[in-house]
Parts: sequence; structure tokens; C-alpha cells
Amino acid sequence: MKRIALLLLVLVLLLSACSLKKETPTKPAAPVQDSTVTDTDNQQQEDQPAPIVYRNPLNGDVVSEPWTGRATAVVINNLRDALPHYGTSQADFLYEFETESGITRMLAIYNDVSTMGQIGPVRSDRTFFNSIAVSYDAVIAHCGGSVRGRNAGYEDSSNKIENWAHLDATYYEGVYFYRDNDRYQNQGYNWEHCLFTDGTKLQKGLEKLGIAAPTDRSSDFGLTFQEDVTLNGAVANTVTITFQDGKTTTFTYDAEAGVYNTSQYGSEYRDANNGEIVKFRNVMILYSEQWKRSDGEYPRSYYNLIGEGEGLLAIDGKVVKIKWARESLYSPYTYTLLDGTPITLGTGHTYVGFTPVTEPSYS
Repeated sequence: MKRIALLLLVLVLLLSACSLKKETPTKPAAPVQDSTVTDTDNQQQEDQPAPIVYRNPLNGDVVSEPWTGRATAVVINNLRDALPHYGTSQADFLYEFETESGITRMLAIYNDVSTMGQIGPVRSDRTFFNSIAVSYDAVIAHCGGSVRGRNAGYEDSSNKIENWAHLDATYYEGVYFYRDNDRYQNQGYNWEHCLFTDGTKLQKGLEKLGIAAPTDRSSDFGLTFQEDVTLNGAVANTVTITFQDGKTTTFTYDAEAGVYNTSQYGSEYRDANNGEIVKFRNVMILYSEQWKRSDGEYPRSYYNLIGEGEGLLAIDGKVVKIKWARESLYSPYTYTLLDGTPITLGTGHTYVGFTPVTEPSYS
């Protein structure tokens, strides 16, 4: 009996010990290495060159393949009585010069004119428009021109505009250009303020004359663009260019949109195609020698556009002093800071105004 009791006691003690024993935790499984990724693969990825970014050479927009187009330049009548303009808000570059008697005229440059709607009013050519167009290897569309404008103002007869790529409404009105009869008959505009064209008509004209195709100069304009550009310059929320005979154009910075809104003749400068204020990411004011010479009825303005000079560049509410240079008639313009550092423009549209060496106002 005692032996049975002793055995029962031992059994109870063994069961108690088992119940108090802690369960040993299970170790997590080691991670399985992906056999498809090796150190060699990682090194190859690091050594791979960055993807090539192609940009439109006239505005910096990223494009899927190298730009292979040909620029087109259109002379725009900027007399107050000729407003509003059509198509200038879509110009990649918009140049402004004084032509004569305080009147300014514009040259709108497009990277692809075929996509454009109505453009104008179109006006006559001048030597400086020829010079600017050639710097972009651009076809120039115009309606006649001054005597020197038609002859390009150079001694070498090969530089006559007839030997350049151009489309003259004098010969092609009613085909590639047209008069807005409603504007003339019902809106009180003078006949010379009613000449227009559009992208479809211009493209047909360029193709018909065999001057639509790019040349070996059609994509090297000496320009560099970037989305984010920081100028280490003075504050320039407002920039005003004053031409020799007093006409002004003013640019007011819109910080929210990151562009300069344009005004002239005391009011906002709008494009009648879309009703929008004409805006620019970059505003350049370039100083150039200007003189006047009798050319028919009026003393017309002339500029020295080859060589070098100084100017101002405003981007994103800041302004810096710059230098411009151009080696020859067929060379593009290059732009640097005063110390020779190359300039990068902001992606977007650019205004360029040429004026004698006088300091524009900005604040």
C-alpha cells in the first residue's frame, strides 16, 4: 500500500513539472535571397548612362525625339491702330524693334507654324528682321518691305532677301495670305492693318516653294533651356523697355504662374486668338547701336546686330546683366553673364527687345 502511494506521488510531481515548463520560441526563417539580383547587376545599373533628354531648341520643351523642324518668322504690325494681334501668345520668340517715327514692329518666331491658327496683322519687312530670321535659319513671312529691307542692307547682292527663304504676301495675297474684309469694312481698320495668314496656309506656301524642309543649320541656335533656373540678381517684378522715340512695353511678374504678363499702350497685351495675356518666361532687353537713315518717305531705324553688346535678362522675378555675341550674319546669338558664364533660359517663351544703350527700368 505504501509502495502504491509513493508511486502516485512521483507521478503527480512529474505532471506538475511538465505543465510548468516554458515553450521554447521558434526562430524566424532566414530571408531567401533573390538569386536573380547580384552585385554585378547592381553595378551595371549604376554604370548605365542617364537617359537622353531631347528638347525643342526654341522653347526648351521636352520632346520624344530630336527636333527636326524649320522655324518660321512672321513680321507683325504693332501700330496701336492695328491691335489686337493674333497668334503672338504662341510665338516661341517675340522680337520688338522700333521701325520709324516711334512705331515698333514685331517678329514672331514659331518652331512649328503648321499648328498655328490666325496670325497677324502681317506687315512689311526690315533689314533687322532679315538678320534675326537668318540667325535661326527661319523662313520669313512678310508683305513687301523697305528698299534696304528687300536688299537686306548689305553690299553683297547675294544677301538680297530674294535669295533667302521667304514668303512675300505681295505675290501671294489671296493664296497664302488674306485680307480680313469684315475688319476693314465694318470695324474701321485701315487696309494695311487687315492682312493675315494662318498655319495651314503658311505651311502650304512653304512646301509649294520648297522651303519647308530643315537645313543643316535648322536646329543649332546656341540656346540652353531648363525648367528650374535661378538668377542671382536684383528683384525685377516689373521690367519696362523704352524705345528711342518713347514707346514702352512693360512686363509684370506673376509669381503664381511663374511668367511675365505683358502690357503696352497703357493696357494688357492680349492675343485675340485665345483672349489670353501674352506671357513670357524669359524677358531679354539687348542694347544695340541704333541709327536712322532716309529710306523713302520716312527716316527708318537700323541696328548693329552682329558683334557683341550688353543687356538684361529677367526670369522668375530676378534680373541680371548679360552679354550677347554673334560672329556673323549666319551665326546664332549666344548669351553669357558679364563674367562669361553661359546663360540657361527658363523653359517657355522668350521676349527680346532691341534698344540703344539706355538702362531699362525694373523694380
